[in-house]
Amino acid sequence: MRRGCISLGEIQCTKCNRIVPYAERYLAIDEENGTGTKTGESAHYCVECAVQKGYATYTKGNSEQTLSFFP
Repeated sequence: MRRGCISLGEIQCTKCNRIVPYAERYLAIDEENGTGTKTGESAHYCVECAVQKGYATYTKGNSEQTLSFFP
């Protein structure tokens, strides 16, 4: 399950290991093993890493750009 969240300053990105600053968005996603069953652990991705992994996309609307974690 994907959850778009707002950091309280205590979240570390799973991929790049940087701390997600206070009030910045990040993605929390439940990890699955190779067989498709959930492992019970969550991975946290900053916006840049979520876009690189394909979990987030930017869409253009009426004169604005919107970030979506649910493409």
